Amino acid sequence: MWKYRSADAVPEVEFYDARRGESRRSVPVETWYAVKAAPGAQRCPSMRDGHDRKGESIVERNLRNEGFEAFMPSYRIEVRHHRQGHWIERRFPIFVGYLFVNIGPHDYRAVESVDGVSKILRYSKRFAEKPMPFEFAQETIDRLRYIEWEQEQNFLVARARRQREEELSREQPGRRGKSPNRRIRRAQFTELGGGLSSSLQTPSSRVFITETMKALGNLAGGIE
Repeated sequence: MWKYRSADAVPEVEFYDARRGESRRSVPVETWYAVKAAPGAQRCPSMRDGHDRKGESIVERNLRNEGFEAFMPSYRIEVRHHRQGHWIERRFPIFVGYLFVNIGPHDYRAVESVDGVSKILRYSKRFAEKPMPFEFAQETIDRLRYIEWEQEQNFLVARARRQREEELSREQPGRRGKSPNRRIRRAQFTELGGGLSSSLQTPSSRVFITETMKALGNLAGGIE
């Protein structure tokens, strides 16, 4: 039985320990680079409530088909179909326009040739030096994975709460009280760039996302 009642109660150190355990079982070293996605390539299909699929984006699918491991930090929200009334799950990227790819130094051109990929983000250490792909530290990727996991757990809790409210409404037709639908939907949004869900529990996570967004934007500013 899961010992924590919500995602915000799970210590990050336990998440990192699990990640280190994964790395011991996997020989290849992870080397992550950020890529700029082509317009529309991060679009994910909407899913009917109850589906277990995550809703892979176009660029993720294309990279996977070419044998590359992609990581697009994301979050999910629920919206209600305006005519049919059923719930629809939608997945959005935390970093609009960017995702990460685990590749080796000889795969740069192969990645950039994948449909949906615009460019690998590069930087120059010195003036007039040839720009090189910018490698993101494993700690950065692990932190983003934790934040995505945190988002997913809070989404599942909110969905379960909404489903239970609907069950009670069906069992007690005369039960008064406003539907939580509007409150649940509104709680998924925030002022953070990229539409990141406000269910992030820790200020440090919000700061980390904001700083990573700025880093990606600065790197993208150097792309010709």
